[in-house]
Amino acid sequence: MKRALISICLLILAALLLASCGKSDVPEGMTLASDPDLDGFVFYVPKGYTIGRSAGVLTAFVSELDPTSMTATIVAPEEESLAAYWDANRAALDAIADTGTTVAFESENAECPVGKEELPGRAWVYSFTRGGVNYKVMQILVMRGDSPSEGVAILTYTGKVDATVTGTVGYTDHIEDFELSVANFSFREVTETPEAKEKITEGAPEGMQLASDPKIAYYSLYLPLDWNADMRTGISSGYTQDGAGVSAASFYPEGFSTVQEYFASQKEQYELRYKDVTVIGEEPEQIKVDGCDAFRYECRVTRRGDGRVVRFSVVYVLLRTGLHRGLYTVTLSAVGENADAADAVFAAHTDEFARVLSEFRFK
Repeated sequence: MKRALISICLLILAALLLASCGKSDVPEGMTLASDPDLDGFVFYVPKGYTIGRSAGVLTAFVSELDPTSMTATIVAPEEESLAAYWDANRAALDAIADTGTTVAFESENAECPVGKEELPGRAWVYSFTRGGVNYKVMQILVMRGDSPSEGVAILTYTGKVDATVTGTVGYTDHIEDFELSVANFSFREVTETPEAKEKITEGAPEGMQLASDPKIAYYSLYLPLDWNADMRTGISSGYTQDGAGVSAASFYPEGFSTVQEYFASQKEQYELRYKDVTVIGEEPEQIKVDGCDAFRYECRVTRRGDGRVVRFSVVYVLLRTGLHRGLYTVTLSAVGENADAADAVFAAHTDEFARVLSEFRFK
């Protein structure tokens, strides 16, 4: 199989270089970072962490001044054990280190109970140098069921080490935060539709509702009133009963000067996470979003776990200047039992998505 750990490490680095549920079961001082019904797991992070998502990986870092981060995602590897999966991917990790350096392991395949149920996780701790900066990582793998093919959650904590400049922070500063997140982790099977929330219509275009948190997002995302908007995770999103969804996110990718270069890297990550990856059309469609240049890509992928097909349209807007510079994505996705079913759901909501894009606003 293709390798997933290296992609997760590169996403962690992108976060490093940037610098709720509300129920009684939320641990004190923490907030729900995942969407349990969509992600398939419950993952809490300390309040105040900046939460994001890229290529299916949930990310959270401390702040703009403190890029120490943690991530969570699920993969479905073909290997028969966690150790075998790690060994199959281990060589690929060297690609994250500077030329002439290697990844050094402090501990490997150590027992690490995960969650209140003390699921049998395994932990690896390693360090590497990238861009002349030393990093240390704790990566924990835990299975959803009895074999990796049923799903493996990868929980990762990354921070700088040998920080000598006054004011810098490092690996040891927030390791207890990660340990608390791991201690409260649990898997969640998708068994019911998320509860609909009160719709926010004040200031929204006619027939639409706000689907982005004004205290977090650097943009305003509006969805049709009959959609279910969801801001529980810090990710702006909404969904319909027939399997369509819209989400918006912003992040700061490292090492890419154009949207085309970034999408090429994303396609590689799609191929790690999904099978039967297809990009529809030879070139992206050039459009405008809130007066800014944007590029729309159309894709279709098949999930490895359940074989369901996802048809999606992702729109990229790269803001190079200003207070909120970064890369913004707005995505329409549709899920079906097969390609025809996914395409049908997708087609049923293309007009709505066109209006979502036309009403999208940067702050």
